[in-house]
Amino acid sequence: MPEHQNRLSALEEKVKNAGLDAFLISTKDSIFYFTGFRYEPFERPFFIVVRPGQKPVFLTPRIEAENMATIAVRHLIVEYIDYPAPAGGSYIEALQTVLSADANIGVEMSITGELMVALSSWSPQVLPFVEQLRMVKSPYEVAAIRKAAKYSDRGLKLAMDLARQGSRIADTDKANSLLREEIAQQEGYLDPYISNIWQGIWAAPYSAQPHRFPEPSDTLIEGPNVGLSFLRVNGYSAETERTFFVTSPRKEDAEVFNTMVEAGKIGFAALRPGVSCHEVDHKVMEFLRAEGFGDNLLHRTGHGIGMGGHEGPWVAEGSDDVLQENMVISIEPGIYWRGQGGFRHSDTVLITNDGYEMLTDMPHDIASMTLGS
Repeated sequence: MPEHQNRLSALEEKVKNAGLDAFLISTKDSIFYFTGFRYEPFERPFFIVVRPGQKPVFLTPRIEAENMATIAVRHLIVEYIDYPAPAGGSYIEALQTVLSADANIGVEMSITGELMVALSSWSPQVLPFVEQLRMVKSPYEVAAIRKAAKYSDRGLKLAMDLARQGSRIADTDKANSLLREEIAQQEGYLDPYISNIWQGIWAAPYSAQPHRFPEPSDTLIEGPNVGLSFLRVNGYSAETERTFFVTSPRKEDAEVFNTMVEAGKIGFAALRPGVSCHEVDHKVMEFLRAEGFGDNLLHRTGHGIGMGGHEGPWVAEGSDDVLQENMVISIEPGIYWRGQGGFRHSDTVLITNDGYEMLTDMPHDIASMTLGS
């Protein structure tokens, strides 16, 4: 499709401007990003060799060659026998027919250590070309993320509809299967290769540990619970997250909740092209530190969203990333109180030509987030 050809052309331009002879693509998501081809690079590597002014070479194990021929973008195919292979049949020897011994090559940031060792005779440069291209979304990608955001909201609502005081996390887990069925019905398919559907609820006080996976026996009680819908639908991701209560919130919880919401508003207000991601996070963190929560901060304000649920740009103090139109990010400042719980909303947000557009659409206020109120 033209989308993939445009991506390869943009990468080729980066390779040319960097003065490289070639750039090698080798990871699962990158292969899919540039070709639409579903390939799991287990022990048999596959490379896209991008060279300025030439058709890309798909260096493939023989078992995949017929499949590769169906890829719509213009390309050449070079086969190798297998892995391992007898002399003359390895992927390195095949690559030597494409690249001269003194070729100046680049490789993507996510290349495996094993492949870096195998390519060491070329002294490859590890360069963020793929990550840079993926940060700014095409109209096709924005539409796909917009659709994922709709399902993300739906997934969190399904999980929260199952949440009751005294219920276990296991009681809310069927939201996953309910959402899968809805997506498959509405989209006509849910591609398992490029999809991942997950809704989870962190019950208080475990909501203060955002990277502790919920246990089925965790029980919803008084205090701040955090619900997350984190999904990838047929290639593209979105996330929605809300702090909610199954009983009337205590005064101290309401105060922290409202401070968290205000921090999010500060983050949203800073969003527009040309603003540094460092500046966005710094404004949010300075507010939270000034409010006395300096010891209750565990993470940055946000991150990029696209094919991956976590990718650049990084909305963090110290980040070199600068917002551009059609980047998609999360805004999710959090406040964490050990033994009490965590307070975090997260939204999927599109950077527009003059500001931002919220792609997720769930209420932020405490009344809406107090179930049964």
